[in-house]
Amino acid sequence: MSNEEVTIPLEVSAIANKGRKSLARAWREHLGLTKEQVATRMGISPAALEQIEAKSARPRRATLAKVATALGIKVEQLTSSVLA
Repeated sequence: MSNEEVTIPLEVSAIANKGRKSLARAWREHLGLTKEQVATRMGISPAALEQIEAKSARPRRATLAKVATALGIKVEQLTSSVLA
């Protein structure tokens, strides 16, 4: 990662915290995308995306990279360390 600061919008953080949702789901909702749209971009089923987006899920970095690409964001914006 470069020295560039990685941030997430306050709205995304609020969606994640208020709804107890994963950052992946909060980003998707913030961007106004459906599960079907993101799943299609990733080449997976909506059910598979639902599993990735589960609050309790611990997807591999490679999976997070695919989600980030589908959402048009940086993979670092999907990690909870950004919220610290």
